[in-house]
Amino acid sequence: MTTAADPLSRPAPPPGRYVRVRVADTGTGIPADVLDRVFEPFFTTKAAGEGTGLGLATVYGIVTQASGFVTINSAPGAGTAFVMLFPATNETPAVLDKPASPSVQQHGPATILLVEDEEALRDVTQRILTRNGYQVLTAGNGPEAIKVAEDFNDHIDLLLTDVIMPFLHGRELAERITASRPSVRVAYMSGYAQPFINGEGTLDPDTILITKPFTRAELLSHIVDALKHR
Repeated sequence: MTTAADPLSRPAPPPGRYVRVRVADTGTGIPADVLDRVFEPFFTTKAAGEGTGLGLATVYGIVTQASGFVTINSAPGAGTAFVMLFPATNETPAVLDKPASPSVQQHGPATILLVEDEEALRDVTQRILTRNGYQVLTAGNGPEAIKVAEDFNDHIDLLLTDVIMPFLHGRELAERITASRPSVRVAYMSGYAQPFINGEGTLDPDTILITKPFTRAELLSHIVDALKHR
């Protein structure tokens, strides 16, 4: 697909060749007062305790990280359509060496507090970690994680937390946990290339960030990095 400028894009893509992906439904549509905000990192229509509802913000982060553009067209009762544009190229893909999976328990036994509000992703991540020899404590949000940490009498080596969650964001949770457990290492998970982790909206230089979606090998490699200096 070749395009000059698409008035619906945010921002408009420059002239060039693009691969176009369109996803549409015939659902209830999105109200006008919500439509302009669905890609905002901290915007959700979910009530407290019903999850974050931030899937579209994650989609936006993944598309823009790939140098793409995404537009949305919706109206109440008329369904919703998303159009994603990705730059096209004639270059031949590079042949990459398959990364070696990290050895199990390179760093010795460890206990990880996993905090993720999306249940399916939390279950998959927990399964990967436990199958590789880690003891895993889980929580669905910040307050629940604080309670788990308070009730657990043994040592916690690593806090592995999502960045954007209801009640407490990942950075706030990390500050609360490390205040009572100073030796805990911290690693973040996010669907954004540069999530809002600190007050300036940028990452600390030593922040360990696992970008969603991640592979088993990527997850385990980051965990090893996070624990090596404990």
